[in-house]
Amino acid sequence: MGGAKKTVPKHAKGAYDDKKKEAPKKEIQKATTTAIVDPKILEQIWKDVPKMKYVTPYQIYSKYNLKYSISKDLLKDMASQGSLKLLMKSRRVEIYVPAA
Repeated sequence: MGGAKKTVPKHAKGAYDDKKKEAPKKEIQKATTTAIVDPKILEQIWKDVPKMKYVTPYQIYSKYNLKYSISKDLLKDMASQGSLKLLMKSRRVEIYVPAA
């Protein structure tokens, strides 16, 4: 049972390693989000959001390329100033509507 293990000669080991070479990795470009809100973008958000039927943080995040936490904070600020009204809040998402 078992028997002796077969050994591979040293010159054969090097030849085997050459076949295993990895292909060069491709660079993946990630979409960059901004942590600092440009005043121009902020003005655009203040103009566009009251015209929308409803607003979620994800809509702001994806449309204006902001961080998700910043988009949540912006909507909370707008609600506290009276331009938006919180329609529904769950554990994961907040839905706002324009206060008209």
